Amino acid sequence: MKIALIIHELLVEGGGERQCVALARALSKQGHEVVLYTSAYDRAHCFPDLCKEIAIREVGRGAFQWLRKPLALRGCLDMRRLADAIGESYDIWNPHHWPAQWGALWLKQKLGGKAVWMCNDVPNFHPHAQHHPVSAGILRNSLYRLYYQYDHAQNRRLDRVMLVSKWAEADFKALYVSPTQVLSPGFDPARFTPGGARDAIRQRFGFSEHDFVMLWLGIFMPHRRLEDAIRALSAVRSRGHKAKLLLAGVTSAFPEYFSSLKNLTDSLGLQAEVTFAGKVEDKEIRDFYSSCDAFVFPNELQTWGLAVLEAMACGCPVLVSRGAGVQEALADGENALLFPPRTPQVLAEKIELLITQPKLRSRIAKNGIRLAQSYTWEQYAGRFLEVCAELAENHRPTTVGVPSAESAAESRR
Repeated sequence: MKIALIIHELLVEGGGERQCVALARALSKQGHEVVLYTSAYDRAHCFPDLCKEIAIREVGRGAFQWLRKPLALRGCLDMRRLADAIGESYDIWNPHHWPAQWGALWLKQKLGGKAVWMCNDVPNFHPHAQHHPVSAGILRNSLYRLYYQYDHAQNRRLDRVMLVSKWAEADFKALYVSPTQVLSPGFDPARFTPGGARDAIRQRFGFSEHDFVMLWLGIFMPHRRLEDAIRALSAVRSRGHKAKLLLAGVTSAFPEYFSSLKNLTDSLGLQAEVTFAGKVEDKEIRDFYSSCDAFVFPNELQTWGLAVLEAMACGCPVLVSRGAGVQEALADGENALLFPPRTPQVLAEKIELLITQPKLRSRIAKNGIRLAQSYTWEQYAGRFLEVCAELAENHRPTTVGVPSAESAAESRR
């Protein structure tokens, strides 16, 4: 099968970018002809090792390259350029994120094939977006309303929309009418296993063997709710526990939010207990997971959470907000400890359980390793291909007397 993956940009090592790259690798390993198309690609800073194994074609940005906002216009221009630049047909156009589905639909109209959209985050630029309403002036609201009407019409032409969780699917259905299906992403079992360089990371940041170290790893963004983790740490330490918090990842996306976290840390007197580690090289992520005693994920309005599965696979017990879609796969007290979003006091109580009950910590870690094996990239690619095969089967011509390609091939054997 010929499959073209499309993503607007490959510039950072985010979860959505990892998902797209990992799917391309898994499909290629299974023998399919796969190419990943993008408007902008930072080869040195976006999974350089993983991307070596796949074909990536950077087509460049569209008209008015200096223009970055509004995002809807920038995305439209880039996807038009991408659709114009591609002349090779594919069986499946697989866009990831918004606005890649626009490019895929234009290519479907131009060259045929099926369009299967990996919609990790539901678009929310229009005035009726559920979580981020537009509150600007009349002119801007009118422009966004036009965008939404066009986007709504475009998305009706998609053959399937894949969402990473049931929560994300419900969010999508509140706005759109395209056919949907839940397909949760996975992790790389060859890369994420117990036994990383625990001591090396702990020594780097001055943690003692007696410190209970909690890790969060990702891109610093407001909906990650890291202030809740910091406040929970304060509560845990006030009860006499030697807990530390290691916050690692890219800080440049929302500099004001990152500054607010540092200010909160200072105001609570936790400068020695909260460590901001900065960006983690991809080759060291396993070591970071292995170095901690718990992985904390206070994220809210998060459609999934790849880092949770990776941490679990490394044998790290996880504390996960019910505001993250990945909680749908977890069982509280069995393979994770779950807590409501925006409740640092509840999170503190869950942390204290892990600190004071080593048997509970061990059970959650062991069950977590077992559960993570159900969410590998190979399985993810396999389920994706099942959807593609179903769409191809439904599209098969039914003209009497004209054999299908498959039956003709069978007769020649």
